[in-house]
Amino acid sequence: QHPHIVPLLDSGEAGGLLYLVMPFIEGESLRQRLQREGRLPPSDVIRILADVADALAYAHDKGVLHRDIKPDNILLEQRHALVTDFGVAKAASLATSSPQELTGALAIGTPAYMAPEQALAEPDLDARVDLYALSIVGYELLTGTPPFHAPTAQQVLTAQVLDAPAPILDQRPDTPPALATLLERGLAKPRDERWPGAHALV
Repeated sequence: QHPHIVPLLDSGEAGGLLYLVMPFIEGESLRQRLQREGRLPPSDVIRILADVADALAYAHDKGVLHRDIKPDNILLEQRHALVTDFGVAKAASLATSSPQELTGALAIGTPAYMAPEQALAEPDLDARVDLYALSIVGYELLTGTPPFHAPTAQQVLTAQVLDAPAPILDQRPDTPPALATLLERGLAKPRDERWPGAHALV
């Protein structure tokens, strides 16, 4: 239970289908807003990032990684952002003790938002994969596009591992420099150079 996480109320099975019960959020996804408006005002970006980082700090404190932070999994209700769809996290946490199966579960995600170590399916992922993904979301909210895009998922994953993103201020000069610096630290390839945790990012 957290103000910026859509809670899971119940679950079950009906007619051979598994279901989850969650509250109805009267709003839209961050993806829908991006598609409608394009780049967002920096003040809105800061507010959304703060809400999501606060949610991630809570989840990480509980030992849960999201592993699929992206605009589609962030809902907007009035002026607040809520994180939803912890399904990838649950799939990974329920993986069997077999290292091969566990690695396969951890490799799940969305290529445009995957940290280098996640793209390489490394087994020892930590909170910094979610902070990398959130930094990509922030980059996209400011510039209108994620830093890495290519015709195939494999090319995007390769770019996540090898390529440096174009500087935010080159594409969005009205971005507060401190915000650009915050996000670019979150996008560092070596995880030790990123924010150490969501509390630090907040």
